[in-house]
Amino acid sequence: MTIAQRTDPLRNFKFQVTIEPNGNALKTMTPNIAKLGFSTMSGLSVTNDLLAYREGGMNTHTHKMVGLSDFSAVSFVRGVFAEGNELWKWQQFIHSWESGVPNGSKGTDSGQDYRCNIIVAVYDHPTTSNAYTYSNGEGINDSSTKQIGNKRLMMKLFNCWPGAFNLGGLSAGDSGLMVQELTVHHEGFVLAFNSTEASNYALIW
Repeated sequence: MTIAQRTDPLRNFKFQVTIEPNGNALKTMTPNIAKLGFSTMSGLSVTNDLLAYREGGMNTHTHKMVGLSDFSAVSFVRGVFAEGNELWKWQQFIHSWESGVPNGSKGTDSGQDYRCNIIVAVYDHPTTSNAYTYSNGEGINDSSTKQIGNKRLMMKLFNCWPGAFNLGGLSAGDSGLMVQELTVHHEGFVLAFNSTEASNYALIW
């Protein structure tokens, strides 16, 4: 009897987060925000509201239609590094707005938009190799310059902005690490489970 080919689900520990500012001002203020390493990311979820409609003569049940969709906030956690203030600067940047107008200018055409798009790439299981190193966030085999690990799942969150920023506490009796957590609100996301879908969504594959 022929054994069916085995397929395994994706692991959840090898991923890369890319933050893309929509405005030039934020990009200039935080030039290193594009690629930051994160230790954890909370899951994605969407909730669709229910609209119930009762029609005269239809006495047994109500019509049920879809209403507004709500996307839950997403949290990103990373360690605290000296000079690594990109997330805090993003949090500070949104306070430069007054009544939705940045620094007295009009609209977002001035490049002062505080929103960012966030792209998350999930890789397949890493290959064990003595020559395995990281270069610009990609797994590279120095001997053959071949990338180790392929992007298997892509996520893109649209128009994200900081909803909460948390800095870990201090304790003289502890030996832990300081971490910072940024919770972002967003206006929806798309998922790409293959390269064709990623191309259609204009994601980086």
